[in-house]
Amino acid sequence: MARWTGKIRIAGALVLICEVSVSGICFGEQTAAEKWIEAGHWKRARAAVEERIHDTPNDALANFLMSQIRGAFGDRTAPLALAEKAVALDGRTAKYHRQVAEVLGVVAQHSSAFQVLFLARRFRKEIDAALALDPRDIQANRDLLEFYLLAPGIAGGSRKEAADVVQRIAALDAAEGYLAKARMASTQAGYAAVEVPLQQAAAVQPPSYRARLALADFRLAPEHIKLAEAEADGRELIKLDAGRSDGYAVLAFIYAERGSWEQLESILAEAARAVPDDLYPYYRAAERLISRGADPDRAERYLRIYRGQEPEGNRPTFADADRNLARIASMRRATGSHGEGVTAR
Repeated sequence: MARWTGKIRIAGALVLICEVSVSGICFGEQTAAEKWIEAGHWKRARAAVEERIHDTPNDALANFLMSQIRGAFGDRTAPLALAEKAVALDGRTAKYHRQVAEVLGVVAQHSSAFQVLFLARRFRKEIDAALALDPRDIQANRDLLEFYLLAPGIAGGSRKEAADVVQRIAALDAAEGYLAKARMASTQAGYAAVEVPLQQAAAVQPPSYRARLALADFRLAPEHIKLAEAEADGRELIKLDAGRSDGYAVLAFIYAERGSWEQLESILAEAARAVPDDLYPYYRAAERLISRGADPDRAERYLRIYRGQEPEGNRPTFADADRNLARIASMRRATGSHGEGVTAR
């Protein structure tokens, strides 16, 4: 998804922008890899797409998917070439143009002001091509919303245009429309103006996993934390899809915050059984314990479990875990306490 003013996280909570975006709405038949990506199972998708692109290197869909996958695992060079190749192979598919635009948005956050203006023009060309081919592409509309909200005026940013896009998204999908309204409100308005549309998004039927997760994470933001409500959200996420780690991570955060050790250990064990290839709940619990200055030995144990396998795409990296291990070491030095040691594996 496009970014024009740096990394965006609304108090670390309103997760409406991702390093590599995935449309929650699909009007055509999805491949297994696309379904895995939509559910955040990047490693599973990577295995399938690597095999496909090896056998058919000029497969447009494989190049498009690999662009997303490489980006999810932090590659800053390959995604653009892969996305551009997908367009060169098949310029009539909207999502391929959209992916080029999204990668350009990621490139923009690491670029100079002059380069951002050039990238903004390229972004608009590709996103306009995507929407000309498929005006109902919700992800492309979300990307255009981000552009209008975050781009400087000289590059085309406009809150008026953003408001128009919010209305277009709402006409396509009710839950996504409320999420778009919350996203726009988050750039200027207060707490209630964001929470209300998030609640409305989560109430839409059939339920949206993405909407429920956005609401849960918003409720866990330190400045307006609501543990009981977020706990209900976490349980609803698991009910919606027990094969994704986000709901378990929400509950792990809450139990770490409360110091409810038995519940914390239980939900982490449940998460590891249900989603063994994504240990994010351990990381989120450890991070919360560190923020509270609570039980550094437990936090270290969780971080070492997290480091026991490759992190899932769009999850904290080994480097992130190591920084938290270093924070634990600093806490121990400050208090004169001793632990098991925090040398990274």
